[in-house]
Amino acid sequence: MASLWIDEREIKFQLNEVFNIGETLLGKGRYADHDVDMCNMVLDQAQKFAEAEIAPTYPDEVHRKPVEATFKDGKVFAPEAYHRLWKLYCEGGWMTTADSPEVGGQSFPFIIGAAVANMFLATNQAFLMYAGLSHGAARLMEDHFKNPLRDVIIEKMFTGEWAGTMCLTEPGAGSDLGILKTSAKRNADGTYSITGTKCFISAGDHDLTKNIIHPVLARIEGDPAGTKGISIFMVPKIRFNETGELGEPNDVQCGNIESKMGIHGNATCTLNFGTDGKCIGYLMGEECDGMKIMFQMMNEERQGVGMMGVSLAMSAYLHALDYAKQRIQGSNIIAVAMKDPNAKAVPIIQHPDVRRMLLRQKSITEGIRALAFLCYYAMDREFNAGLENNEQEKEYWHGMIEMLTPMVKSYCTERGMEVCSDAVQTYGGYGYCREYPVEQMMRDQKINLIYEGTNGIQAMDLLGRKLGMKKGLYFMNLLGLTQAAVAEAKNNEGLKAEAEIVEGALNACAATAMDFAKMMKTTPFVPLIGALDFLNCFSDAL
Repeated sequence: MASLWIDEREIKFQLNEVFNIGETLLGKGRYADHDVDMCNMVLDQAQKFAEAEIAPTYPDEVHRKPVEATFKDGKVFAPEAYHRLWKLYCEGGWMTTADSPEVGGQSFPFIIGAAVANMFLATNQAFLMYAGLSHGAARLMEDHFKNPLRDVIIEKMFTGEWAGTMCLTEPGAGSDLGILKTSAKRNADGTYSITGTKCFISAGDHDLTKNIIHPVLARIEGDPAGTKGISIFMVPKIRFNETGELGEPNDVQCGNIESKMGIHGNATCTLNFGTDGKCIGYLMGEECDGMKIMFQMMNEERQGVGMMGVSLAMSAYLHALDYAKQRIQGSNIIAVAMKDPNAKAVPIIQHPDVRRMLLRQKSITEGIRALAFLCYYAMDREFNAGLENNEQEKEYWHGMIEMLTPMVKSYCTERGMEVCSDAVQTYGGYGYCREYPVEQMMRDQKINLIYEGTNGIQAMDLLGRKLGMKKGLYFMNLLGLTQAAVAEAKNNEGLKAEAEIVEGALNACAATAMDFAKMMKTTPFVPLIGALDFLNCFSDAL
């Protein structure tokens, strides 16, 4: 029986045929000890784990499974089904698929890690957010926390014994973090007293782990206003020593969890720091380096959110496809045209409009996956170029990542939402009912267009910052990469007509980018209105 959740065949096709990782990545540099068979084995195990263990925890209104995080007497409780799943996930080493052996990782390519995430997110995004945020916070600690407590944090977080979050947003400071009010006061022992409130903190509190590490943005008393005066601190839920022994609570209190449209299994919290004046934080990096440091995690999460968009699109499409094969309704269009009174009812997949919707879902899903995979592939190429001391190639692939990150976050979720909407439409009236999961997928998908910087902000980032980086070199390199593929396709008689259409679209995007660059100097309001449409058009062409 075909999977309702994961299209492993298409995932492997892109890895092996589109990106040809066996020739371009495996056996080289960081991946010298890896081959295609090893990667396929990991992907096979990931699919089995996703379908056997993760998928059964997805919201199922028919069986009324408990899938909501709950808040009672100041404490947050993850769904009961998540406890066993968290243990299995961590014991299976899934937290560190693409990390280095130094932190217990397996050093698989980042694109393989993305493919594994594609499978896991397709079966339960709300659960995977606990793991994803913990991993991102652990990476931040690994790279930027230079304190004697660092080693025990790394050990506990990468094994999943402790969890992590990212604490940026405040009630009055969402997209504009420069006006945040959370403060840090220097203490004589080198620590800082943290006071303030953060809201919309995904996986902000729960009972899956004994401790939670919060990277918190705050302004040290007396430091400059705006983003240039923001620092970042490691703030634990429970205090601990250098051996990892837990002590007293650190005055981090959950005020409430949000009642949301989707991802009900993930606890979206309001966190109050220092209500009783006893919250201690430890500086990460240097003072006033908060935004620079946090952007590492923010960009990783933006790339991950793009993969969330891909994953929900994949599972929504596969459910719609299965339903269309089984739902019997109406006669074959040829029989109707022939006015055959004895025509039998047929599965709705035989109806032209249903086929149109399914083909659109499939083509979008494959396209956005390829765009997301390109970003992770660029990370692999950048990493290996660094090992080879090839600064020119390293810079080339770094530029690709800079360009692709806002596009992956925005475009993959915008188009992913369209796929979920079409999946609901494929079901007809039943798609609107909780008896079937596609309405839940559509509700879960919506948040991906909003958090980690709304898609409008991603579009402004692309237009206002990324296009002009290195005097437009990064943009031209991405354009050139695509134009080279188009030129190759034009030499194939079967693809020539389609390649010429894409070529025209790329040329239009390049011309628009030049026009917008000029207008940004005089009338920036006009190009910024069209920023999201430009991002989508450019992504379509890629």
